[in-house]
Amino acid sequence: MRLTSPDRPVVHLAASAGGHLDLLSWVQDAFREFDCVWVVPSGPRAYALVASGETVREIPDTGRRLGTFLSNLRASFSVILRDRPRVVVTSGAGCVVAFAVLSRIVGAKVIFVETMARVTNPSKSGRLLSRVATEVFVQWPDMQRIYRGSTVCRPALCEDVAPPSRYGEGTFVAVGTHGEPFDRLLKLVDEAAGAGLLPGPIVAQTGVSTYQPCNFVPVPWLEPAELELLVERSRYVVCHAGSGLISGALRAGRRPLVLARLQRYGEHFDDHQLQLSTRLGELGLVVQLTDSITAEDLHAADAGPAPAELADTLPSVEQALADTLAGLVVC
Repeated sequence: MRLTSPDRPVVHLAASAGGHLDLLSWVQDAFREFDCVWVVPSGPRAYALVASGETVREIPDTGRRLGTFLSNLRASFSVILRDRPRVVVTSGAGCVVAFAVLSRIVGAKVIFVETMARVTNPSKSGRLLSRVATEVFVQWPDMQRIYRGSTVCRPALCEDVAPPSRYGEGTFVAVGTHGEPFDRLLKLVDEAAGAGLLPGPIVAQTGVSTYQPCNFVPVPWLEPAELELLVERSRYVVCHAGSGLISGALRAGRRPLVLARLQRYGEHFDDHQLQLSTRLGELGLVVQLTDSITAEDLHAADAGPAPAELADTLPSVEQALADTLAGLVVC
């Protein structure tokens, strides 16, 4: 564990696993003048941060039961008593809401960054966090009408899109860390593999999904480093519309084939993934899937991501955070 220095201000970075944590990791240069304390749920991402020398406070995920919520509340309060946070930067989601709100109650400044996955409607955690936050940053202009007074930034996911790369073999499939199965994506991949469309070897991270494939072996969970390596080495990346996985593919020069989790199938609690995949599809950054994977889809993926056209007049999330933190009194 890397200990904080009494001579440097401290910022607490609070996020759940997946795209929320990825976002704060992508903009770490904004915190270079600070000692960072990460507040994250227990699990592989927390262990990876500890292994890299970061200071980490682990809290339980909230889940959907009263007992887990109370455990999260107690752990959050314990961290606050121990650390006395002065500045909290959070991207949500639910498991860090209690920590952020309690920190604000005891006098900390809270900065909320809505993830790029939110294109036209707010996240559940964002509805609450935006009300207690000192500053709110969003990544699509549409969101400014949702969060009044927020600052619009360039989408962080689009900042470092690599040139198209044909290097790689086989197919990597990932459903992310969400707590609901995504059998529909695995079935599409299995059918495309059986038809000889998707090349092997096929490595599929399947999470809690229950679908039993005929043409590949499921791997429920992968370490973050393993996942990143598979994205870089595979010819095709097929995934749910999670911002972390999509960004990893774009940064490796891949144009991922993306199927959005949908509320009507019980795959997510709303349809924000559909909004994100549609917007990124319009920008030429992903291949948006519906009910099959075709040769045309693979041809589009081989072309690689289109150069993202970002508004130069908008600040990056990293720069906006750095400027805001520089103006805070955190002695």
